[in-house]
Amino acid sequence: MDKKNFIPEDKKLLDPRIDSTFKSLFTRGEEKSKDALKQLVGAIIGHEPKSVEVMNNELPAEVLYAKDIRLDLQCRMSDGERINIEMQTCLGNDNLKARSLYYGCRMLSSFDMQGKPYHQMPRVYQVMFTDFTLFDREGGYMQTFTMRNGDAELVDNLQIIFIQMPLVKVGERERESKNFTEIEKWVIFLKYITDKSKRELLNSIMGSSKGIREAGEILMTISDDEREWAIQESRYKGKVDYEAGLLASHDKGVEEGKLEDARGMKAEGIPTETIVKITGLTAEQVEAL
Repeated sequence: MDKKNFIPEDKKLLDPRIDSTFKSLFTRGEEKSKDALKQLVGAIIGHEPKSVEVMNNELPAEVLYAKDIRLDLQCRMSDGERINIEMQTCLGNDNLKARSLYYGCRMLSSFDMQGKPYHQMPRVYQVMFTDFTLFDREGGYMQTFTMRNGDAELVDNLQIIFIQMPLVKVGERERESKNFTEIEKWVIFLKYITDKSKRELLNSIMGSSKGIREAGEILMTISDDEREWAIQESRYKGKVDYEAGLLASHDKGVEEGKLEDARGMKAEGIPTETIVKITGLTAEQVEAL
């Protein structure tokens, strides 16, 4: 195992699970950034493309202030295939499955097939890294969906891939980077790079993977940039506010449901103390109805 310390023990790093930082890693325009992206894509799709070009390179100027801007990596490969990669840290109330299908279909429809045979249509990949579990654990951490009916496949031009980061377990394998596949190494990098207790494992992985080492070097560079920290804090705050809003909405809905139930029971002449026991409301709340 390579014992070199690529990451200083006391280095404070940005979190690549935050979408703005994730995008910054791979859109720097320098060779390290391009190589890291090419190797990430190769780990996802199973073969490394000759080149990968980011089509939406710039972070929107308003990203510091907006909480709902979608920061994805739309890329075109040398063979014409396309891949769109997103980082998702919270499930929210959006249907990620339907959204993935929508964006995958949009990529397919962007190809000009005028005068071309459809069997030459390039393949597209819609990829979601999720920091939560969306599918059954038995299916594994990486699930790929194509258009199939049992064993019969219609086409494989559209592939929707979910990479569930919590399902990549370290455990007893922690001290040997060779025990992990390339995509597992990327997941460990993205998930644990800010965890100082995992620095030995991360240094080992960076020693075994050129692309991840380059991504780590870029992360250390942008972690010295105050603007990158400001963007990340804004995105993180937006995530926290969003989740708090969902929780508040849920709590409000529960409370309104209790009040509605109490009104019905009160109309039926059920005693206040019974309503209190059933709904958990106070006697004052019930009496005020």
